[in-house]
Amino acid sequence: MATQADDERRRRQERFAEFVAAHRADFVRVALGVLRDAAEAEDVVQDTLANLWRQADAPPDDPVAYAFRAVRLNALKRRERRRLHAPLDAVADIAAPSGSGGAPTVDPLAMERAIQRLPPPQQAVVRMRYYLGLSLAEVARALSISSNTAASRCRYALATLRRVLRHQ
Repeated sequence: MATQADDERRRRQERFAEFVAAHRADFVRVALGVLRDAAEAEDVVQDTLANLWRQADAPPDDPVAYAFRAVRLNALKRRERRRLHAPLDAVADIAAPSGSGGAPTVDPLAMERAIQRLPPPQQAVVRMRYYLGLSLAEVARALSISSNTAASRCRYALATLRRVLRHQ
C-alpha cells in the first residue's frame, strides 16, 4: 500500500525525469561550448543535475534558467581547475632545446628542484606564467613590475632551467 509520501516522491521523480529529458541535450551543448570536451561536458551536466535533484525539496522559481546558469558556472569552474592542474605538462617544454623534434620527458620532481634553484623573483615569474597560465602583462601587474622586467626574468629563468635540466 503506497503512502501519500511515496506517491509524492514518485511524482517528483517523474517530473525531474521529464525535466532532464527535455533539457539535457541543451545543457550538454552549453557545457561543451565552455569546455570543448564532450566527456567533460557530460560530467559537468551529470554533476549539476545530481545537485539539482538533491535541492528538489526547494526548487528555484525558474528551474530551467537556474539549471542553465548552474551548468555554465560549473563548466567554467571545471575549465579553470583543468587549467590550474596542468602545470607540469605546460612547463615540460622548458627542458626542450629550441627546434627539438620530440616531446621532452621531464621528471616532475626534477622540474620542481630546478625551479627552486632559481632566484625568488624568477621563481615567481615562472610559477605565475606556466603554473597559473598568466600572460607576462598579468604577471607584471601582479608583481608590480614592468612587462619588460617580467619578460627578462622569464627569459633568464627558462635559460637556466633548460641548462639545469639538460645536465641531469
